[in-house]
Amino acid sequence: MLFMAIFSYSPEDRDIVIERRMATMEKTVGVEVRGEWFDVSGHRVFRLFEAEDEVRLASSIYSWTDLGVAEIIPVLETDKALKLLKRTAKK
Repeated sequence: MLFMAIFSYSPEDRDIVIERRMATMEKTVGVEVRGEWFDVSGHRVFRLFEAEDEVRLASSIYSWTDLGVAEIIPVLETDKALKLLKRTAKK
């Protein structure tokens, strides 16, 4: 299952976030990072995960909760979502 995480942190913690990210490339069993983007104008990180379940995903995010808040959003690839929406619209 795919999840988009939007991690927001205080601007004054920017250097700590950068240092921790560079130092930690930990992998959580059952979670694969598919992409990651920094908001260069602000204080957010966007990360796309594929996870076996939400518990494994939550455990991979937990080590960052001392620096900010992560919003976790389940997402579908557009092609899959359109097929699903098309099927449900016909009913």
